[in-house]
Amino acid sequence: MGDNIKINKKDVSKELIIETTLRLIEENRGIKDVNLRGIAKEIGCAHTNIYNYFNSFDEMIWEALEHILLKMIDYVDLNIVSTVNDEERFYSALEAILNFSLKHPEWYRIVWFESIGGKPSHKTTQILTTPTEGLNYLLIKASGEMLTEEKVNIVANILHSYLHGEICKWISERGPTSSIEETGKTVLSNLKLLYKLLIKESE
Repeated sequence: MGDNIKINKKDVSKELIIETTLRLIEENRGIKDVNLRGIAKEIGCAHTNIYNYFNSFDEMIWEALEHILLKMIDYVDLNIVSTVNDEERFYSALEAILNFSLKHPEWYRIVWFESIGGKPSHKTTQILTTPTEGLNYLLIKASGEMLTEEKVNIVANILHSYLHGEICKWISERGPTSSIEETGKTVLSNLKLLYKLLIKESE
């Protein structure tokens, strides 16, 4: 956006600030070179205007993290609506989480790697638990509601740990060299196999 383009104060909003922040995080490959002045310049307003919506940069990043999770949840919901049974719905959710993470590695860094000062708001804290709760619910349904809550937590944690490890290898470029499509296909296949082994072990 050119420096001569200015946005009217009334056009600045929390949503515009967050969306601009998320875009700059991806363009800059992390939050290291993202700051309030740069965000304000991109929007076309004074950086002091941002303080009308956020008390600090950290507060803004926490809310950006919240929006990342909400975008991921929406992406998962969109990709499981056409599934025909509970097990396929669970697989589709895993695939959607994987694909979203591989397509947005810098957002994944914000969720799992970056140190953010201060504390998340109560609303953000609640949203932080939503993906886990949603995936656990789909896991219960996929298993025919035969798993205890303890077993669900164990299976979900093992699946997520494997998924997280593969995404980390992809982001750090320390795994096998392959396309995003090949990586997604291999990881999803392994997740299905791991799920079946864990369910069989739990019987």
